[in-house]
Amino acid sequence: MVKDDLKHIYDVSLFNISDLDVLLHEILKYTRELLKAEAGTIYIKQKNFLKFHVFQNDALSYENIYKFYHSSQEYKLSLASKEKYLAVDSFLTKKIIIIDDIYAAGEYEFLGAKEFDKKFNYKTHSTISVPLIHPIEKNVLGVVQLLNKKENDEYKVFTKEDKNVISMISSFISLSISKAQDDVVKLKELNDQLIKSNEDLEKKIKEKVKEDQIKSAIIFHQSKMASMGEMIGNIAHQWRQPLSTISTLASGVSINLEMGTDNKENNVLQLRQIVDTTQILSKTIDDFRDFYNVNVMDENFNIAAAIKKSLEIAETELSTNDIKIVLNLNSSLYAYGLKSEFTQCLLNLLTNAKDALVINIPISEPRYIFIDLQEEQMEISLSIKDNAKGLDASLKENIFEQRYINKENKEDSGVGLFLTKLIIEKHMKGTISVENTDYSYEGKNYTGAIFTINLEG
Repeated sequence: MVKDDLKHIYDVSLFNISDLDVLLHEILKYTRELLKAEAGTIYIKQKNFLKFHVFQNDALSYENIYKFYHSSQEYKLSLASKEKYLAVDSFLTKKIIIIDDIYAAGEYEFLGAKEFDKKFNYKTHSTISVPLIHPIEKNVLGVVQLLNKKENDEYKVFTKEDKNVISMISSFISLSISKAQDDVVKLKELNDQLIKSNEDLEKKIKEKVKEDQIKSAIIFHQSKMASMGEMIGNIAHQWRQPLSTISTLASGVSINLEMGTDNKENNVLQLRQIVDTTQILSKTIDDFRDFYNVNVMDENFNIAAAIKKSLEIAETELSTNDIKIVLNLNSSLYAYGLKSEFTQCLLNLLTNAKDALVINIPISEPRYIFIDLQEEQMEISLSIKDNAKGLDASLKENIFEQRYINKENKEDSGVGLFLTKLIIEKHMKGTISVENTDYSYEGKNYTGAIFTINLEG
């Protein structure tokens, strides 16, 4: 045997093949070529049996090879059946065994080979069975069986020289298979670690989601309490003047009655004024109750009407601080969602603008809030702009975060703007942004912040 015939078997690149099935196919291919075998099979030990792994046969069509391979995936040779299977005997005795003709030999039953021959109209002649023994650990990993040595289109028997050649390379084959098996084990361990890591990650994500849900619930509760505080404050502002009027009228009627002044018409007029004023108070309660009612469904609502409603609710605070509202509204535009939530967003933005104006602009100077509602290229754009000199760069960057704190360290501002962004993006499917802007109005130049909400038209 020429040494060059062996060089591809000793190719160290085989050690780099970590896929066991690919390696076994390569080993069987090279071994068959070396001994000029027409067909071959490799069995690998698993527990108390030899399991069929790979099969090759040059005489069969690809279709028959495919059928046989997939019908034999669970084909196993019991290690307790030494007398039945040549491969088992070779495995247990750790010997290379050559059979010149399986149909003439009486040592083994050759059931699998004979069934295969009958099914695929094939004829198995000679065979050589080689145990794969690890050269260091001395354990047997499996068996290589080669069938039908063929030279110049004639079937030959396997020779002693074939036995010597395959004996030389069996250790290398065993080392390659052992390494691939170790790689498979390592890959399984790595995969198990990855599965466990994924499970741990999923668990942490669920815990984090639950934690965030609790935090969100707390934030919404804080927002609700803050909104209730704002509502009570706004009600108090709007009630103060009517209550003062009622008190004055009631005092006048009481004095007239105590002094016996005979002015029935004047008393009736004052009493009617008291009734009218109480109706104003009742309407104020209804307005706020409708606004804070959460038991409503999504609806198509008029955006301009929602803006005007928010301005009515905030009117007292805005007028008390001498803030002028400049409107430019397209009254034909509608949005889909919760009207009360959207109005809350507008109130949050108005409150933010009001706070900035009170802090940065003296009462002696004009204070403006500009509200512009238009539609451009099938997109609704709503902007709320002030003249409060703009936002600091650091504040603008974090203004929509939950813990944003304004210049007076009022953390409620952060909660309000965080929820505004949440409602616009999650519930209204829109976007909100803020920028500083320079502009002119009535011949004077101003600087301020502009919040822009974009919604689908």
